[in-house]
Amino acid sequence: MDQKRDVIIVVAVAMLCSLSLAFAAETMASYTHSPYVPSACFGFINKGTLIAGFGNSMWNSELCGQQLKVTCIDDQNPQQYCKSSSVIVTLVDHCDECPDSITLSEEAFDVIAKKEAGNVKVKYEQ
Repeated sequence: MDQKRDVIIVVAVAMLCSLSLAFAAETMASYTHSPYVPSACFGFINKGTLIAGFGNSMWNSELCGQQLKVTCIDDQNPQQYCKSSSVIVTLVDHCDECPDSITLSEEAFDVIAKKEAGNVKVKYEQ
């Protein structure tokens, strides 16, 4: 019986160790135009058009390649810039000029908000 219990404990610990840490937060998001290379994470390797960069306070190179679900939540704006969908983006860049925000590719921003907004409040989660 002790051997079976030990196996269960080892399997449970292995499963817990394999889980990635998920997070969710809110910030402002703006967008940038192509070309999207080079990037801080992947140099001249093109990672597509649904991509994002973190500002200085959020930047951590270990997040390179992680996917984030980004949703516009800027319901305070009377012009209703948010669209009803979310977008999955790959984190590829560091935005030096964006202290506490996310910069999305133009294509990713267009999925969640009207581009004329320029920037919107978003929720992002891993």
